Amino acid sequence: MSKTILITGCSSGFGKAAAHLFAKRGWNVVATMRHPEAGKELAELPNVLVHRLDVQDHASIVASIAEGIGRFGGIDAIVNNAGFGVYNIFEAVPLEKCGNSST
Repeated sequence: MSKTILITGCSSGFGKAAAHLFAKRGWNVVATMRHPEAGKELAELPNVLVHRLDVQDHASIVASIAEGIGRFGGIDAIVNNAGFGVYNIFEAVPLEKCGNSST
């Protein structure tokens, strides 16, 4: 049975390249991105599921995981490649905007 990986940020760059590499090596790939229309090329591969995921949207994270498990039976690995930007002077950025308000 093939292993399954969920990769965030697959619309371009490292995420897209990683999705192609894992798919080529026989892995099932849940290729996630904010705008799934950017993943048309990946969606054509038989062992790739393209799904919408925004790392700042909890519901989209839950949905991507559920769809991946539903299609492939489980998820064996995750590559968190997605990024998000906070634009300001570092010292002026409230901790809540950094995505880690527990510290």
